[in-house]
Amino acid sequence: MTLPLIPLRSLGVVAAGAVLVAATPASCGGGSSSSSSSDGGSGPGGAGAGTGTGAGTSQGPASSSSSAAGTGGAPPAVGSGGSEGGGPPAHVPGEPISIPAQAWSRGITDGVYEDGAPIGGFGAGTITWRFDGRFYKGRLDIGSSDQNVDNNAGFFMYQKAEGGDAQTRRLDKDGLGQGQATYSSLFPRSWVDYHGAAFPCKAKVEQYSPIIPGDYKKTSYPVGVYRWEITNPTGAPCDVAVMLTWKNDHGGNGAMVQTSGDDVGLVLTRGGGAPNSEGQGEFTLASRNAPGVVVSYQSADSVAALQSELANDGTLANTTGGHSLGAIAFKATVEPGKSAIVPIVLAWDIPVTQAGSGDRWYRAYTRHFGRTGNASWTIAAEALAEHEPWLWAIQDWQASVLDDPKYPEWLKGALFNELYYYAIAGTYWEAGAASGQPDDPDEDMFTSLESYIYPFYGTSDVRFYGSWALFSLWPDIDKQEVRQFCDSVTTTRSDRPRAIGTTAHDFGDTDTVFRKWNAYTYRDSTNWKDLNSKLVLMVYRDWALTGKTDKEFLDYCWPAVKMAMQKVKGQDGDGDGMPESNGIDQTYDDMDLHGNTAYCGGLFLAASEAAKELATAVGDTSLAGTYQTWFDQAKGGFESKLWTGAYYKIDTGSRDTSRIMSDQLAGQWYARALGLPPIVDPSHAASAFTKIYENNFKRFDGGTRGVVNVMTANGSVDGTSNQTRECWVGTSWGVVAGMIQEGLAAQAGEIGASLVDTIWKTDGLWFRTPEAWEGNGSIRAPYYMRATTLWAAKHAYDIAP
Repeated sequence: MTLPLIPLRSLGVVAAGAVLVAATPASCGGGSSSSSSSDGGSGPGGAGAGTGTGAGTSQGPASSSSSAAGTGGAPPAVGSGGSEGGGPPAHVPGEPISIPAQAWSRGITDGVYEDGAPIGGFGAGTITWRFDGRFYKGRLDIGSSDQNVDNNAGFFMYQKAEGGDAQTRRLDKDGLGQGQATYSSLFPRSWVDYHGAAFPCKAKVEQYSPIIPGDYKKTSYPVGVYRWEITNPTGAPCDVAVMLTWKNDHGGNGAMVQTSGDDVGLVLTRGGGAPNSEGQGEFTLASRNAPGVVVSYQSADSVAALQSELANDGTLANTTGGHSLGAIAFKATVEPGKSAIVPIVLAWDIPVTQAGSGDRWYRAYTRHFGRTGNASWTIAAEALAEHEPWLWAIQDWQASVLDDPKYPEWLKGALFNELYYYAIAGTYWEAGAASGQPDDPDEDMFTSLESYIYPFYGTSDVRFYGSWALFSLWPDIDKQEVRQFCDSVTTTRSDRPRAIGTTAHDFGDTDTVFRKWNAYTYRDSTNWKDLNSKLVLMVYRDWALTGKTDKEFLDYCWPAVKMAMQKVKGQDGDGDGMPESNGIDQTYDDMDLHGNTAYCGGLFLAASEAAKELATAVGDTSLAGTYQTWFDQAKGGFESKLWTGAYYKIDTGSRDTSRIMSDQLAGQWYARALGLPPIVDPSHAASAFTKIYENNFKRFDGGTRGVVNVMTANGSVDGTSNQTRECWVGTSWGVVAGMIQEGLAAQAGEIGASLVDTIWKTDGLWFRTPEAWEGNGSIRAPYYMRATTLWAAKHAYDIAP
């Protein structure tokens, strides 16, 4: 996709609650490797119970079961931890906050770009507490890119040492100044460490939502946890209070209090009956009383009034009324050398989401909490009861990567932080029609945006790369999206748009999601040479790498696989076995290619191998033989027409066929990743990747910014289009994965480290990873789908000999 480049500088089960513990220095690391109690959660509605990769029996998105884990290193079944057998001890309530060394860190006053990790489950909408301490919540409206700061939302802290003066401050960069706090992130966890001289008692807070691999239920929850740790290093007792203020802008009409045992919640209520729009919802702010900890609450007409009340003695007035603005606070009296750990929970219930002015859908979490729009307290209460087991599951999953020496250090932090995309990318995960449109009530469709600049849902040519994270961690969701794309090829379903006989580019845009194929019209994607091969490879991946036992998924996709293969074969105009390009007809939609191409030809070779295996699995030996014949013929042409003796030419018919394309071995990468035979001789693959390393990487900004898409044979960047002179982040990760699989891990590591440095260090692209950048630092299409291809690099390390 193409729009003008944006100059970089213009983008500006123990119910663990509040616990008092002895102060313990936090250690760096990923936490213990054992898990505690939590269930995967089979919720009401939906026929999609799958075993997935995580804890217990999890609610899947559709009527398919994955019989084996994906490739994401998900945690073992929760409750399996313990010290027997040499493993680490089980988690215990009140563990001190530990920030892994691999977390991305930034001073809260550093930099010109200040975004942070979001809270909120897939399809629930998200809220972001930026690393400068300010909140924005515009992305609760799914598909919106509103990042306007809400000054009614914020954390405040009160501190008073025995015999000293009280101090109250807002916990943002203006209220604190330099050197007072550091932000860190390892999504879905993030932290702020208040370590500066302004804080006699020190504080840390850990933010997270229960985004847990294989736990389809909890990954949908509209909730965030803020687990606070207050430590007193002084010689006298200290009172510390933390307050969260919030306003209900979704029809808020007042506040009420809910309690259960020690749990206290301030519910910011809404008016009206059953919700029928995305503008109707409620919020709950909640915390927990404990020995030495007192929770208070208040609604008011201004944040200033709430801050003034807190400043009196660290508590609120415990009053409610007709205000849509309110706060929850806890006050802890911490003795010298001791710590207090107290949770604050923010939950919301906005059941309906709407595609522009069109269809309305219920959000996935309503499978578990109903559609009434008044369940925010129920959600918050579960979070208070289960927040530590949720955290332990996340810690154990992340530790399985952070503590594994086979992964390089540059990979580890970025691997998790790039998962922010699935939370913020306008993600739809529906649980039924809310406006009468055709819908299968037993199937929950899923999709996310290509980007906010290119507002197309699903985007199959891009998700071929960018679905590796989703497949690795939540394979049943990925299977659901693959089935949806199969429906674009062939289906008789009344709840889908009419099939178009070829793989769709997308599921519609922000106005037409799930109701239209191909909202993208910049090019005619129905004639593209890559989409059908990519669909076949995604079908094979999702079937083969989950155990080759999901017959229901295979049977559903098989008719589309056959038609997709026939479509690609029909694009062979000269009978040499490979599809021919006739200009701009693949994911590089401003790159003019002609004749046979290394990119589309290699994808067809890999798809032929995959289709042969699928045909064999369904018992069609005749068609399996046909696909083998297609492969044999195409491979001969691929070698004879494209191999230069050192690499594969970009194509056979353009003005400069000898150009070096970084993505020339996409088919080889995918085939190897799926356990299929290599489509080219391994010596040719190693030679071609070496050529890419020496030219597209080393000669592009001196090997500091990933691989450029196209270089000339004489070693200069091809400037014939913006796409030839760009580095694409996602396709670069495909190159890294391919190189690892061919035994070039050292060279791959250099490229990978340069990509991570550009995004997370030098260029300030954190939590908005773009599709592309040029050597001058200009970027294009932030918040882009394809960057999560990083998870394919992890898979490459997993399967490396």
